[in-house]
Amino acid sequence: MGDAMTKGRICLIYTGGTIGMVRDPENKNELRPPQDPNDFLELAPDLDKAFDYEFVPLLNKDSTNMVPADWTMMAEEIHRRRNDGYDGFVVAHGTDTMHFSSSAVAFALGPELPFPVVFTGAQTIPEVRHGDARVNLMRAFEVAVSEVAEVVIAFGDYVFRGCRAQKKDERRFDAFESPAMFPLGFITEEIVLSPLALRRPRVSAQFRVRPHFAAGVLQVSLIPGLEPELLRPAIQRDECRGLILSSFGAGNVPNVEPYSFAAIIREATQMGKPVIVTSQFPANATLHTAYQPGREAVSAGAIATGNMTASCAATKFRWALALAEEEGVDPDKLKTYVETIMGNAYVGEMD
Repeated sequence: MGDAMTKGRICLIYTGGTIGMVRDPENKNELRPPQDPNDFLELAPDLDKAFDYEFVPLLNKDSTNMVPADWTMMAEEIHRRRNDGYDGFVVAHGTDTMHFSSSAVAFALGPELPFPVVFTGAQTIPEVRHGDARVNLMRAFEVAVSEVAEVVIAFGDYVFRGCRAQKKDERRFDAFESPAMFPLGFITEEIVLSPLALRRPRVSAQFRVRPHFAAGVLQVSLIPGLEPELLRPAIQRDECRGLILSSFGAGNVPNVEPYSFAAIIREATQMGKPVIVTSQFPANATLHTAYQPGREAVSAGAIATGNMTASCAATKFRWALALAEEEGVDPDKLKTYVETIMGNAYVGEMD
């Protein structure tokens, strides 16, 4: 698509979400994905005047239903098209799990990514005239021809590192934030990038894709009085590969019986099922907690996740477990292997 008056060549990957949804003809209060993903192109017909782009209808679902296999599909599609002459990629995606997908794709494509992969979406469906569907798509295209060379989320006025962002609001047009890192850029008349943003290399590098994510990860959000014994049947199942404890504060996990999680952490770790600790607060550091409940969890075998967002830590954990399986890591060495992966920054996901 496009004409001679283009500013760049873009691969537009459509996966679904509010940015392309329509009202159900029989129930006007219900929103659903369009029957034909190609209808999405009606959102911004003037894209043709500014860009040469190819439309790839990869998925067509509410992002609530995204699963790790979808992350793999996105990463593999981008990698497969890496030498097709695109200046950048735009991924249209639902907002509810966009930060999971952008984190996962960032890990899958790795730190040598030589071009921008820009996730965007909308808080309103296209028919809302004052909404953000069209403007976010247009802005994402502009970011996709900028000098940034990493996986990002372009939403509203900001460009965020994809593995540092999280959703903060369900209705406002500034739906995302990056609580532990400044935005990579600002969308003004020009795309203004900060020094933190990775830039395109002078020579395009060949980068490796590692797009797989393990199944069988159980996440539990801690609440006062949660009985650890409720988790034991789950972690004993063969399908369980690892456990995420979403903790209080800076990685604090109850340590007073009968609510102490120390025994569960030890048992899971000894079974070759690593345990990571994230925080229920936005990107709060779980690595250097001075509190005894947090330190006892680490002593029992839990793995801290630094100041990663909870969504980033969850996707990285699945990625680390998949890498361990691919490399044939022995079960007795799995905890150390995963701890090493979780403790190192690969794509700027943590300090």
